[in-house]
Amino acid sequence: MQITGSESLYRKLQQHLDRAPVGFPATDSGVEIRILQQLFTPEEAEIALELSAIPEPAGAIHKRLKSRMALDKLTQALERMNSKGLILRLSRGKAPLYSKLMFAVGIYERQVKHLTPQFERDAIQYMQEEFREAFHSKKTTQMRVVPVNKSIPVERSVATYDDLRKHVAASDGPFAKMDCICRRGKDLLGEPCQQTALRENCLTMGMAARWAVDSGTGRSISREETLELLDEADAQGLVLQPENTKNPLFVCCCCHCCCGVLTSAKRFPRPAEYFSSNFYASVDPDTCQSCGTCETRCQMEAIRAGDGHAEVDLSRCIGCAICVTTCPSGALRLEEKSAPRVPPDGTQALYLKILQERYGPVGMLKLAAKKALGMKI
Repeated sequence: MQITGSESLYRKLQQHLDRAPVGFPATDSGVEIRILQQLFTPEEAEIALELSAIPEPAGAIHKRLKSRMALDKLTQALERMNSKGLILRLSRGKAPLYSKLMFAVGIYERQVKHLTPQFERDAIQYMQEEFREAFHSKKTTQMRVVPVNKSIPVERSVATYDDLRKHVAASDGPFAKMDCICRRGKDLLGEPCQQTALRENCLTMGMAARWAVDSGTGRSISREETLELLDEADAQGLVLQPENTKNPLFVCCCCHCCCGVLTSAKRFPRPAEYFSSNFYASVDPDTCQSCGTCETRCQMEAIRAGDGHAEVDLSRCIGCAICVTTCPSGALRLEEKSAPRVPPDGTQALYLKILQERYGPVGMLKLAAKKALGMKI
């Protein structure tokens, strides 16, 4: 197939985005090019090609564009791209800083107010193709799974980063909620969620909450409302997936039928290997009444309520505890894994670790050299 000039531009952009901590790989179907063409105008694609993973002022980006665009026009374009959710904008010092964004978590989630049926179909197809391998990892993941409820019985005390209620209670805020893009996307396709009627329950905190409110993507809420939404997630049988850090900026409340993370991971033979979680569910066979409540609640098809008592498939159990909180007989409990994972401190540390695992020592030295020379990475 002959590649046009426009397709060549978007292929270069795909390759540029693919060098992020979580890549944006090419596919045989070309769905990733269709996605980029829907997101970026040709001018925006040209600008995005000159953005680095390191946030920079518009002047630094302008030097790479050379004479192709005046600085004031570039600044206007960057602000427009930020409002479209295509790039990252940070307010630090006198001038804002701009950098490229990963497709997910990043660009995709910021399209919640701009979704179209075609974009959603393409995004779902991409997650089922090569992007699934790029997003899911047996090493450090972007998101983690934590227990849903404040009163889960475990052998040892739960660390703050595994107890979202404690984290919210200690957070300085602000807090905001957004529409769940996965459920909104399925609504557009005429495939409404089978698990819940909730839509506005994608939770953000701190810097992410400020962006959500300032951009009009989300609405400000109180600490108490945030805690209430966490309780409602438990009541609705939703899996809590915060950012994989000690101080998460977002929390997704996920279902088996809409969430791209859960639906794509379930296609693996042993999906539990692709989730960062410190717990798993276990059953007391003497107490279990085999009522089937846990099997109905489980979003990962990890529990079967067979003859006599329920059984947990540990290759599928992700330790979310939504089966534990509603077990009528109290036969289910949460067990801590023998080697619990301690998440990175914050967002920057998280993506640096993912980058190190992806590129190794030699690759990181090359990236450091580029940064030292003022080159984009």
